[in-house]
Amino acid sequence: MQTQQLMQVDNRQFVIVGSGISGYSALRYLLAQGLAVRLMDSRQIPPNAAEIKSLLPATAIHFGGFQQEWLEQCDVIVLSPGISPQQPSIAKAVAQGVTLIGDVELFAQACKKPYIAITGSNGKSTVTSLVTELLSSQGIKVCMGGNIGTPVLDLLQQKETEMYVLELSSFQLETCPSLAPVAATVLNISDDHMDRHSSLDSYREVKDRIYQRASYGVYAQDYAMEMHSHEKGVVHFGVEQQQNTEFTIALRHQQRWIMQSDEALIAATELTLPGMMGELNVLAALALVKPYIRDMNSVLSVLRSFKGLPHRCQIVTENAGVLWVNDSKGTNPGATVAAIESFDRDMVLILGGIHKGGSIEELIKLIRQRVHSVILLGRDAAVFAQALEVHSCYSVPDLMAAVKLSNECANQGDVVLFSPACASFDMFADYQQRGDSFMQCVQTHIVGGQHVV
Repeated sequence: MQTQQLMQVDNRQFVIVGSGISGYSALRYLLAQGLAVRLMDSRQIPPNAAEIKSLLPATAIHFGGFQQEWLEQCDVIVLSPGISPQQPSIAKAVAQGVTLIGDVELFAQACKKPYIAITGSNGKSTVTSLVTELLSSQGIKVCMGGNIGTPVLDLLQQKETEMYVLELSSFQLETCPSLAPVAATVLNISDDHMDRHSSLDSYREVKDRIYQRASYGVYAQDYAMEMHSHEKGVVHFGVEQQQNTEFTIALRHQQRWIMQSDEALIAATELTLPGMMGELNVLAALALVKPYIRDMNSVLSVLRSFKGLPHRCQIVTENAGVLWVNDSKGTNPGATVAAIESFDRDMVLILGGIHKGGSIEELIKLIRQRVHSVILLGRDAAVFAQALEVHSCYSVPDLMAAVKLSNECANQGDVVLFSPACASFDMFADYQQRGDSFMQCVQTHIVGGQHVV
């Protein structure tokens, strides 16, 4: 689908589809520009319903379905990222010539300040947060948003900001042709959202759009670089030392070191982000901020103190020699693979939920090599049980049962890793609630009311 460029005309009619965080933000933004706006949502009682009713007349609101006439008669549809452009009502309107964009496109057209754009199947929230802290350490007034935290259009209200850092999902990248970051990266690609994208190639094509108008491209060393024009160049990062990889890992004096070309910056043991995935996140962040580094000592200080984000390989506690780790953000097999590889210990793995499609072959192979016990729960537990066959796996009805059984299976020196490889919506509102529930179960059953780290 070709998303058209938004024409700057004063009498356009906008229809916002979806009233969640981004839709509500787009509504406020468009109204502030004095534009004609309608809003619809398929839910009878959607998020922000009361606030929307206070901003729009009843005749400009439609809840409980899509109003096809509005879609076909408007000039521009502003589509929330959770709704597919292939939804029949949307696709029909676009086929008739209606322009389709998202809130990130509105941001890209309005933004007058530089911004960095980050995407990938896994690690993008961590890298976005780390890049923000690194830029701040250089005295730059910076704020982050997009798929993490603040909606992009709300960022424009922060007048003192000198630079933005955006985390962008594939859903957001589908509808923002004007995106022109000063630096951009695709951290990695693995099977994810195959329930929305038709194939892995299609998913990758959408992710790769982040580079199309970027001034500076940051590429993982195993990511085939497409032919994009980068005014300020290209830099590669990766854990293997290769000729064209500027930010990498080297073994010096029996220690792993973060390297920039031939310069050893910091020992991997000084990083608080665990394992290879943590190292890759640091390498990517350094590559993205390279043009802005003036004080390397401040950069290294941030790397030593940055502890990552909740629900991303988050250490909950170590009790009786067993390390308990919350990786509820592991919502696809690739994320769980990265989490398993982050710990050089025998392992009990808790996984399951709503499988989003795509291959689990690599995950199953790694489980057989590295995990001695698998605890399964959630709607699609059988998908993993069938693939694992005779491997030691057990099905449980809920998280508390998973924690109790994991404790029985774990030996001293093990790690119990909660990395579901699935979406959470069969049992929880989101991955945050799922991760909080896991930590509470550990608190209740394992720690017994003591403080968890």
